Amino acid sequence: MLATPSVARAGVDDLDESARIAAETANGQSPADPRAACLIAARDAEAANHLPHGLLVSIALAESGLHANALNIGGRSYYPETKAEARRLLANGRRTGQSLMAGCVQVNARVHARSSDWPLDPRTATMWAAAKLRRHYEQTGNWEKAIRRWNGGSPRVATTLVCRVRAKLDVVAPDENVLDNAACGGFSIARVRRDGAALLELAEAADR
Repeated sequence: MLATPSVARAGVDDLDESARIAAETANGQSPADPRAACLIAARDAEAANHLPHGLLVSIALAESGLHANALNIGGRSYYPETKAEARRLLANGRRTGQSLMAGCVQVNARVHARSSDWPLDPRTATMWAAAKLRRHYEQTGNWEKAIRRWNGGSPRVATTLVCRVRAKLDVVAPDENVLDNAACGGFSIARVRRDGAALLELAEAADR
């Protein structure tokens, strides 16, 4: 989830950037299964943008449950199995005026994709997200701060995401320590870790 202070300018710039990324990744084929598609795209984007091993996969786990077609419309989650159904729900969501998050990394479609369904393309969405995270890291020198900027919400909401990502990272890349210093006291790390393991297993099984 990414919020920006200048919605109009961000919407134009992000649409241009997403179009460029889509053109660069057009030859890539995403698997039909939305879980496998999200997992593979996140891993590829991680490597292409030199992110810590497992970080973007963990973010996708926290944001969408590793599901390329995931939508959150006005606080209600949807996990359509087909891209066509996801596009239909996205179009309907635009007409409601409610909050609208879409795709593998839950892009804020009202801000960054007001007239496009590019967040539902896992390769485009994850490359866009990875580039954003890399820039945030280069500006802050800290991956926790980069994730907080990525979230763009209140400090409390951003802390929840950081701790969810940390729990997922324990499953995806147990030896990775970039979020070890995150203050997650009282957060249900064990439960989120178990959920992450189950969802990762589903995505990996679909990729076989």
